[in-house]
Amino acid sequence: MNYHVSKKIGFIFIVILFALFAAGIRYYSKNKLEQDNSVQSNSRKFGTIEIIDPASLLVLINEVSVIDARLSGFHEGHISSSQPMNWTEWTEEKPSIINSVIGNPSRWGKVETNRQIEERLQNLGLSHEKLIVVVGSPSGWGEEGRIAWNLLFWGAQKVALLNGGFLAWKQMGYDVEYGEPSKIKEKGNFILSIENSRRATLEAVKQHLTSEAGPLFDSRTEQEFQGERLHGQRRGGRIPGAKLIPFENLYQSNGQYISALELQLLIGNHIKGTPIAYCTGGVRSALLALLIESRLGIKSKSYDGSLWEWSHDSNLPLE
Repeated sequence: MNYHVSKKIGFIFIVILFALFAAGIRYYSKNKLEQDNSVQSNSRKFGTIEIIDPASLLVLINEVSVIDARLSGFHEGHISSSQPMNWTEWTEEKPSIINSVIGNPSRWGKVETNRQIEERLQNLGLSHEKLIVVVGSPSGWGEEGRIAWNLLFWGAQKVALLNGGFLAWKQMGYDVEYGEPSKIKEKGNFILSIENSRRATLEAVKQHLTSEAGPLFDSRTEQEFQGERLHGQRRGGRIPGAKLIPFENLYQSNGQYISALELQLLIGNHIKGTPIAYCTGGVRSALLALLIESRLGIKSKSYDGSLWEWSHDSNLPLE
């Protein structure tokens, strides 16, 4: 073998070694990136819900975001720096008289999941890792529960319900603003990360009927339970096997939420499986589900489509 041939073979050998080395680097980098992405996607913990009193909120007021979920009364008085958030503006289709004619009521209660949600939440100053306190009214329909449930479903890590709502805050003599909401000081960095384990779909409820997956709670009134319909509901009645837990019973006479013991007496002892709560459009049911979780430590689901969706299909049973 002459010198030139040996030199050529050596050059080819070096090229092959370099190619193998480069391939190894790419393989390592690819796997490292996949591992990093896996850690990032799995690092977020299951969001938590708690109940906070006005005095505790006052201490934290500069460290939290406050959302006012009331459907009316915001301009007549609200907690300083709070932002209004109407649950009807965060569904697949807004409930309205017009939409009852030209729209689809089965979509009225179903929460939005599109990517625009992320920017809208950021524009409210919300961040998924910062505590968000939701304010409601005991005289409402549990709207604070629905907004809090929405936020947890979208990926919020820490959410709290203000015990007693805005009225309790006002009665304590704490600062109240009037008129339009304050301008957001800084845009939030909320990252949308859907937590499907909080949501019961129509198919999940159907399966619930033929299994022992957990109890089914109806959070409407006694009259609705017996067949009275609300606007947009195609058929009256209740889903077979449901137990009535009237949402008005979730509040004490002073407007605060009932205690753990009182709630336990309402839903019963020895709960097996994952409870599913429903109502007409997933508002009252969301409050019930979150109170069961915060008071009793039992993870529960809310059927956001509820009877607006269920009653729309004549093939689905109602008692």
